[in-house]
Amino acid sequence: MDLTETEISSKEIFKGRIVDLAVRTIRLPNGASATREVVNHQPAAAVIAVNSKQEMLLVEQWREPIKELTLEIPAGLIDETDASPLDAMKRELNEEGGYRADYWEKVAEFYSSPGFTNEKLHLFYCDTLTELTDKRPLDTDEFLTTHWYNLADLKQLSAQGKIVDAKTLYAMSVWENMLLTGAKAKE
Repeated sequence: MDLTETEISSKEIFKGRIVDLAVRTIRLPNGASATREVVNHQPAAAVIAVNSKQEMLLVEQWREPIKELTLEIPAGLIDETDASPLDAMKRELNEEGGYRADYWEKVAEFYSSPGFTNEKLHLFYCDTLTELTDKRPLDTDEFLTTHWYNLADLKQLSAQGKIVDAKTLYAMSVWENMLLTGAKAKE
């Protein structure tokens, strides 16, 4: 069975700085029509940043949609000043963490929640971190603190429901797999 849905029409409902909302009418595989609400989202980059103590960098920040503090890997939108997702991630690691890295590896590309948004994330791994004295300033509406956690602590925080961000949970899994297979990271 062909599961492809075909767009019949699309109406933009909202146009924002980060997201746009469209309502689409689509033709289903059985010929009937349905409505889909689609959030068009700028692509983003995120990083598994690991220090020499084998700890992963997380940022703690308030997330208004869920009205709570979260622990997340450093991440940010890819904007017009970035030549590539890696350039965006290097900028974000500087802004959010105050670090640069000598080694970078692309780990994955994935969609955050393809049932309603086209947000694509580019996930990188880096180590050989150097703390910067010339850290770039955060965005004017961005407030966060940084924390370092080893894998055991991350797993405990996750089990306690203190890590709720999907990209961070995925990054933890990727890092654990890297440690188990000896892919790049060393325990």
